[in-house]
Amino acid sequence: MKKNKLEELKENYKQIIEKNTKIKNNISTIRLILFVVFVGLLILACFKKGFVFIFPALSFISFVVVSWYHHRYLKVVDDTNFKVTILNEYLSRFDDSYKRSSDRGQDLKGDLFLEADLDIYGIGGLFGYLSFAKTPYGRKFLSDSLKSNIISEADLVTRQEAIHELASRLDDTIAIEGMAIKFSQENDKKKISSLENAFNLLSNNINFNTNKLFINIIYILLFVSSIILSILKFLPVYFPVIVIFIGYILGKLLYKEADGLGSAMQQINTSFYGYNYLLNEIQNKKYDSKLLNEYQKDINNLNAKSIKSFKVLSGFLNSRNNIIFQVLFNGILLLDGILVYLFISWQNKYENDFKNAIVAIGHFEELMSLATIEIVKDGSRPEISSKFSFDEIKHPLIEENRCVANSFNFKGTNIITGSNMSGKTTFMRSIGVNYILFLSGAFVCAKHFEAPICKLFTSMKVVDDVNNNISTFYGEILRVKDICAYIKTKEPMIVLVDEIFKGTNTKDRITGATAFAKKLIEAGSYAIITTHDSELCQIEGVSNYYFLEHYVDDKIAFDYTIREGVSNTRNAIYLLKMAGIMD
Repeated sequence: MKKNKLEELKENYKQIIEKNTKIKNNISTIRLILFVVFVGLLILACFKKGFVFIFPALSFISFVVVSWYHHRYLKVVDDTNFKVTILNEYLSRFDDSYKRSSDRGQDLKGDLFLEADLDIYGIGGLFGYLSFAKTPYGRKFLSDSLKSNIISEADLVTRQEAIHELASRLDDTIAIEGMAIKFSQENDKKKISSLENAFNLLSNNINFNTNKLFINIIYILLFVSSIILSILKFLPVYFPVIVIFIGYILGKLLYKEADGLGSAMQQINTSFYGYNYLLNEIQNKKYDSKLLNEYQKDINNLNAKSIKSFKVLSGFLNSRNNIIFQVLFNGILLLDGILVYLFISWQNKYENDFKNAIVAIGHFEELMSLATIEIVKDGSRPEISSKFSFDEIKHPLIEENRCVANSFNFKGTNIITGSNMSGKTTFMRSIGVNYILFLSGAFVCAKHFEAPICKLFTSMKVVDDVNNNISTFYGEILRVKDICAYIKTKEPMIVLVDEIFKGTNTKDRITGATAFAKKLIEAGSYAIITTHDSELCQIEGVSNYYFLEHYVDDKIAFDYTIREGVSNTRNAIYLLKMAGIMD
């Protein structure tokens, strides 16, 4: 259903492109004809007596007007092409082709266990599935929102409203995301990254004493006096030239700050060019969400006057690269000092507006990326509740046509048994990934989902660490140690542990797992522990569930559906025989 809607929208965009391309091409032909007519009339006006210049002037004005219309239709075609690109990105989420080109976010990966356990980063990770962010802040904020951070109920509801509005207003969201692609094409990574850092560089390196400006005033008076005295022949005619060179050297010595300032502002000016596309697109929208309006306000505060004054100032600073400009203007006015002073004045007045606007764009990208689930998946808006239950939950990263839905109601600590490959781990990851989406404010892949705001702990992909002398078993112990430490805070928590203590022998595993499960029961935690040890199912206070396999024509098959009770089947011997290890 949602795929059909996206394909229909894509077809509409293609029709817009086709229609406007025809108009653009016709205008281009007219523009060429007008240019030829203009040149012909201009030649006639120059060489034929009595020919009135008003005719070439009118043809030139017509050429300019037609060129403006050509640019207008060209922009419509280009912008709509970016929208088609975005729609192709959405459609790639239906067949997993996004994995080949998506931003995997590896550079943003932290040291949280759940990042690896729940496949947040890397090929086919949650970050890559969601992300349409192109700016550094957008990518960072999206990454931060996927780290299972505790959030207040009020803030979570506010985020849910903002994300839902962005998903509902799909055309507007696609338009902004299209400008993000245009932004990324205009700026290579080096330039993009420089914008956020350049402001800090400026703030750290500019230490200007305004008293120096008195030297400028005195110097300008001396220079003017030298000209007057030269005119009156009290000084040689060439004396003002000597003063200019003295002024140039004096400016270089007094205002060294201008050198670093010019370079940094050039970085900002170059990088900010791409941000303009996003700024203009977001400024033209009207939103109902409180959070979106707050971010839009930060963007709107960056008005045309502040941008124009920045560009003028940046242009003067860049002109210092021209030695003739620098010698003349420093020699006459000690211009470097004036430019540094003007920059500090601009910085005090407008710099925060620039920074806030860039940050706000990042938040827009974060929230638009989180809207991806609602745009491409069948799901629901999760509810904040003291209970933890869900109906027909699915893993967001598995194609819907091969994903089996499950329903579950947490009853404290739960033990899940079942044979290999039956779906235990995928079920837990479905819970973990959807819970992260819940905390981020996004939709979840479930018909109904209600949960409390809790700390999430996972222990799934535990591997040894040779560099730090940590075995698999000790790695599990470190994770369980963190969970036990959090239990002492008496704060609510969700715990997902896959095949507990698999790195040690059966006897020690059962003893350790029993002690751990009892701590979870006592704390009233929402917990799932998967295991092959049926002894754990006998622990008082746990609820038991299992996954089942069956055989069709002597071939193993799974329905990946959770059931109440304890598993009494095994398939390891069958799998060993299938692999040719056993006869």
